Amino acid sequence: MNKKGWITGSGREIIFKDILIEIERYVADGGKIFIGSDSQLCNNTCIFATAICLHGAKGSKGGKYFFKRFKDKGPQYSNLKLRIMSEVTHTLDVAMDLMGMFPDSDIEVHVDIGRGPRSKTSGYIDHIQGWAQSTGLICKVKPNAWASASVADKHTK
Repeated sequence: MNKKGWITGSGREIIFKDILIEIERYVADGGKIFIGSDSQLCNNTCIFATAICLHGAKGSKGGKYFFKRFKDKGPQYSNLKLRIMSEVTHTLDVAMDLMGMFPDSDIEVHVDIGRGPRSKTSGYIDHIQGWAQSTGLICKVKPNAWASASVADKHTK
């Protein structure tokens, strides 16, 4: 995982070591880690954002999050399945790194895919949830995938 380019929810740059200190505090206080990615296609460039969200620690009100935004050029991202697979790869890369550093933490991955007849991504749910769960992680999809569908989504625009 590239440890450069992370930003706090309030918009200031943060070094990854400081994110790890925050995570350690949250985990020690019973908080959960939620990780999600989203993407937005713009011409021949795909803008990705990955978010690490912390919530539920004892004594904390609300939560906090950190995100990383990056661009990748290429016509391959016009293929929705490839773009979704890239989002999940970014999410799982971060989750696996954090799981290695914080083996006793409660980590949940959020994937920006949904169920329903109008969802273009509903056909990917079983495949993607199986992939994420095979790593030992809990995987949520819309409407419960707020780390990807809300937090990361906000930073792809």
